[in-house]
Amino acid sequence: MKGINTGYGTQLPLWAVFNLYVIFIITSIPGLAISPIMGDLTRIFPGTSQLETQFLTLGPNIAAIPFVFLGGWIGTRFNNMKLLNWTCLFYGIGGALFFVAPNMITLIILSFAIGIAAGICSPLASAFVSDLFGGTERTKQYGYTSAVLNLVLMASTIATGYLAKVNWRLPFLIYLLPFVPLFFAHKFKGYIKEPTAIRSADAQKKNAPKVHYKFTQNVNMKMLIRYCAYYFFITLVIAAISLYVPFRFTNSSTAGDLTSILFLGIMASGFTLNFALKFIRKFVAIACMIAIAVGFILMTFSAEAVVVGIGILLASYFYGIAQPYYYDRLSNNTSRVALTLTMAWFAVMDSIGNVVAPFIIDGIAKVFGSSASKDPQIAFRICMYMCFIALAIVIIRKVIVIGKNHGHDNDMKDHPLGDSVNPIS
Repeated sequence: MKGINTGYGTQLPLWAVFNLYVIFIITSIPGLAISPIMGDLTRIFPGTSQLETQFLTLGPNIAAIPFVFLGGWIGTRFNNMKLLNWTCLFYGIGGALFFVAPNMITLIILSFAIGIAAGICSPLASAFVSDLFGGTERTKQYGYTSAVLNLVLMASTIATGYLAKVNWRLPFLIYLLPFVPLFFAHKFKGYIKEPTAIRSADAQKKNAPKVHYKFTQNVNMKMLIRYCAYYFFITLVIAAISLYVPFRFTNSSTAGDLTSILFLGIMASGFTLNFALKFIRKFVAIACMIAIAVGFILMTFSAEAVVVGIGILLASYFYGIAQPYYYDRLSNNTSRVALTLTMAWFAVMDSIGNVVAPFIIDGIAKVFGSSASKDPQIAFRICMYMCFIALAIVIIRKVIVIGKNHGHDNDMKDHPLGDSVNPIS
């Protein structure tokens, strides 16, 4: 087999698919190398405070949030491959500097730096999938990229743990991965549609020096807002699993096993995305919300690790269905000129959801006179009730949409906007 079917009657070389997967992976590795050495930081750098440790873990996500938007905005105006190359160079150099970082302050600064780079790469990675694949093959590849990403994260988490036992700096090897896309850059750029080229062609058609585009006319805004709200919510509740499982199951091996199930569920859904969509395509939002709610029911009312694990697997599997599915739907309802910014809006929901999850959940717990950090059981109960409310909203909206369209849900129909829409000269 020489390549992967693109859905356009052609095949994409395996090296290009590999490169695409690497670009996706580097968007999610900041902080990964820090996890196995968290317990040793006070020994490595005496005087390390809890606040500094928190900055190391949260820093990349916090830094990524504004730069996902910035990367998406620049991507609508600038050569995407050049943006990727410069970002990967910055990312790789930052990763290499971890090997000579002399103190905690330097580690924190470098963590923020690679978080910035990962944020910029995030919308580009999603846009490239849309460039390279079409139809059912694109849906499949969004699932595969999600699956491969979580498989690599699982393997890397285990590997970095062993590497840290040899030398605490060895886990930082994972931060050299951004150099890989630079190796393939020259050949890979031939497969990418550049917004700058589309802008130039539109300007020539209008016999104008340049054209301007209104973002709201180049994307289905109602769909974007709705999908962003949905993705933010399910990310927030799924984030609660990894946040509070270690406090509920204090045995580290049990907590580790249950957390790994989270990655397993998302990975499995990525590999079976098209198969699952055969059964739930017209009711993805409802089906995924029901499954996540049932998952939290099992996590809330059972103290058995096996039952909790089944709940985690169910919730994470359907979370893994929703994420790539909505990436695919958005990519077919936005023009290429606006695609990176559209993907930035959607992708940033992941970072925001993970960052605010503990504050929102603990804030709700305090309203009811409890504390999620002291009583992790309440965190799962809160997420369960939140899922019930969200499910009711999703069902009501679905009923309204079906009623308006007399049984034909226009929300399921794609409306491709082409390479460019409504340029304003």
